[in-house]
Amino acid sequence: MKQRFYLPVICAIALLAFSCNGLVAQVKFYATAGKQVPVNQGLQLNFVVENGEAQSLKLPQINDFQVLSGPSTMQNVSIVNGHMSRSTTYSYVLKPKKEGTYKIGKAIANIEGANMESNELTVEVTGPVQQQARQRSRDPFEDMFMDDPFEEQQPEPQVNKAEIEKEVKNNVFLRLVTSDNSVYAGEQLTATLKLYFGYPIAQLQMSKAPTFDGFWNQEVQMDPNKRPVIEEYNGKKYNVVELQKYNLSPQRSGALKITAAELATVVQVQVRGGGRRSFWDMFGGAQAYNVPYKCLSNEVTINVKEPPTAGRPANYTGAVGDLKYETSLSSKNAKTDEPVTYTVKISGNGNLKLIDAPTLELSDAFEIYDPKVKENLGSGGNGSKQYDFLIIPRQPGEFKIPGNSFSYFSPSANKYITITSPEYALKVTGEPSKNTAAALPAAGAQNAVAALGSDIRYIKTNAADFDKEGDSLIASAGFAAAYTSPFLLFIALAAVKRRNRDMEMDVVGTKRRRATKLAQKRLAVAKKHLSSGSKKPFYDEVSRAIWGYLGDKLNIDLATLSKENVEEKLVARNATPVTVAKLQSLLNTCELALYAPVGEGGEMKQNYDVAINLIADLEDEVKG
Repeated sequence: MKQRFYLPVICAIALLAFSCNGLVAQVKFYATAGKQVPVNQGLQLNFVVENGEAQSLKLPQINDFQVLSGPSTMQNVSIVNGHMSRSTTYSYVLKPKKEGTYKIGKAIANIEGANMESNELTVEVTGPVQQQARQRSRDPFEDMFMDDPFEEQQPEPQVNKAEIEKEVKNNVFLRLVTSDNSVYAGEQLTATLKLYFGYPIAQLQMSKAPTFDGFWNQEVQMDPNKRPVIEEYNGKKYNVVELQKYNLSPQRSGALKITAAELATVVQVQVRGGGRRSFWDMFGGAQAYNVPYKCLSNEVTINVKEPPTAGRPANYTGAVGDLKYETSLSSKNAKTDEPVTYTVKISGNGNLKLIDAPTLELSDAFEIYDPKVKENLGSGGNGSKQYDFLIIPRQPGEFKIPGNSFSYFSPSANKYITITSPEYALKVTGEPSKNTAAALPAAGAQNAVAALGSDIRYIKTNAADFDKEGDSLIASAGFAAAYTSPFLLFIALAAVKRRNRDMEMDVVGTKRRRATKLAQKRLAVAKKHLSSGSKKPFYDEVSRAIWGYLGDKLNIDLATLSKENVEEKLVARNATPVTVAKLQSLLNTCELALYAPVGEGGEMKQNYDVAINLIADLEDEVKG
């Protein structure tokens, strides 16, 4: 009988495996639950999203059950044979109301902007059963196929937990790898956090990030769809995935230490052995155990050398690497009041992020604006940084845009290198500008004479005829303007005074405006990351701004700040429960965003507005 039953099941499983072989990273949404449950026991209902993120989840009507808890959320990342898949499970615990057979309808989830429906479930609620020793404490090594419908109940297998933990330790580990361990101060290097594993990883979370005391550091955005690679380490091959990467630039010389990172994982271990027999034993008798395991990476010490003082150019400002320096002028001809662009581009491999804008000195015949900065930086220090200076000529003539020089230290050549840019000729035509009172430029005698002719007028020898019609002093427009201007000025001053008086009377509105300005100043850097769509840097800056504000407002040292003592201080100083709850929610969102997927731009904008209003509310509510 068993052979007749197993054969079609095995064939069905084989067909299913072949049919799904071509579906890589397919988004799925489905529901699972036990088919049968006693009326006096709980039923676990799971909604699973595979290879996607649910923006919302709408449950079906569950009238025949009482919802005891949920949702509890668990995120899993599974990496098997070089293929990565991820899933999120939303679990609810239900209590049946009475015996019978009931249907649980379809749930609806909005996944990646599209609505998906789950399958329906049928659950049979049987009579009560006696609560017995089955209610044992949960064990991290408990058989994950405990609810196998084909199992035959046998005595539990004896599992040597110490051996399993040792096996996991030898096959799953974390390494912090740097591109170089001996560099010059200011030289660029990278630090990569790599996970090596020989068993599938069911879940992982960064519990402690490395610290970079003495380094300027910037986290590199990782590709979430990048697959693991096979790498040999100490004579053994492992699956390897890069979790985090940082661009680093040491800011002082000496031995600088990068501290260890910690990763919380759940490793799936296959254990063979007798004991309880299951249908799945036909495929080798292996049983899977989810083993919680904390990986601790190595620490790294970087030997940082000071660039030599011998031969250091006077204009050296700290640039280190192998760099190029190029300049260009958008046009050799221009008209007064029409802009031209002077471009400086620094490219190559080095600490480009830390290089300041060069200075551009021109005569008073030009108006110069602060440069627009364009960055194109790679993950290993390669890239370019461009400064576009907007120049507006105000006087006609022939001018020289002087060349300038740029110096950097090259570790590969072990010397300082200076690059001098060429000068550019610029011919400006047109009339002198009326938009500025620029001083007379030293642009040659011809230009000086032209400017002099427009500045000093010849003395007229003929007498003016004051008797002509229209030459009356009182009738002239200039006299009318001069006569009425004191009255207009008086009216304007009265309006301004009245506005200031109204604003002083609006005490609440004035305080709110000041509080909002304070919040905007605190969150200025976060707003830049919001505009560029940089999620993790955005939430990091919001967190810094909020904690910094709380430390200043409550007079608490940043090292001793915590959610608990902040809440206690705020309540004692009349902050409303609603404001305190908003604060806790925002801080939790920022913390979660460092290690988990965060929302899209709309959610970032919403959280930015929450932070602005939160600081303003605290300014208004917290006294003293």
